[in-house]
Amino acid sequence: MNAFLADCARAGGDVLRQHFGRALEVRTKESLASVVTEADLEAERCLFDRIRARFPDDGLLGEESGHQPGRSDRVWVVDPLDGTSNFVAGLPWFGVMVALLERERPIMAALYLPVTDTLYTAEAGGGAFRDGQPIHVTETTDLATLLVAYSLDASADAARTRRDVEGLVRVVNRARNIRATNCLLDFCYTAEGKLGGAINQACKIWDVAAPWLLVREAGGLVTDTAGQDLHFRLDAAATQRLYTMLAAAPPLHAQLRELLGSGNTATH
Repeated sequence: MNAFLADCARAGGDVLRQHFGRALEVRTKESLASVVTEADLEAERCLFDRIRARFPDDGLLGEESGHQPGRSDRVWVVDPLDGTSNFVAGLPWFGVMVALLERERPIMAALYLPVTDTLYTAEAGGGAFRDGQPIHVTETTDLATLLVAYSLDASADAARTRRDVEGLVRVVNRARNIRATNCLLDFCYTAEGKLGGAINQACKIWDVAAPWLLVREAGGLVTDTAGQDLHFRLDAAATQRLYTMLAAAPPLHAQLRELLGSGNTATH
């Protein structure tokens, strides 16, 4: 099964490589920060076709196609192009994510970076890996010596946007510096200890399912920014539900959670 997830992620990445660097028609979805291209759509079709052919009874949930319930207890959650805005701008900060959920809990994940041909995988209880080699979150506990990823999007709720920015100010004043690609790289780099932690204030289920498992299997703690567990409910609202995400080694997670403060919003 792990090999199948990896093959799917790489196949989606092959589609993205064919489009990367070319002129693309870009369509805005629900906000200026949310866009889609033919590369997203083609990669998702590629992934869905492979999964349906192998596991016809399983459900599917994709960023572009929505939720398609199946007849089993398993659902494949797919982000065919995480980092579309980066992709459109010609930046190499994008990738493919595939997570297999069983009874609404991630049990396997593959995250693929096409530009560098780098594959991250995780299995519940089986550890986290980069190109087959075990990875682990940083053992450093001094936030002042570490980089932290912090991503946010503008919200229709001006007060929420202000709270998110205030949280960024508090974190940047305690960490060595802030870095952000606003995509899967932030969580991959956290899982292998390059970053001290990653915070994202605006996610959907396809953004968080695979990184949640990867960071946890790498020894990290993953919650929403209010410190609450993430729940991957696959109901009618699954594709619209907003998540926040805070991922870090446990000692750093506690420090970052304190900095974010009680003003941060939890998962909706």
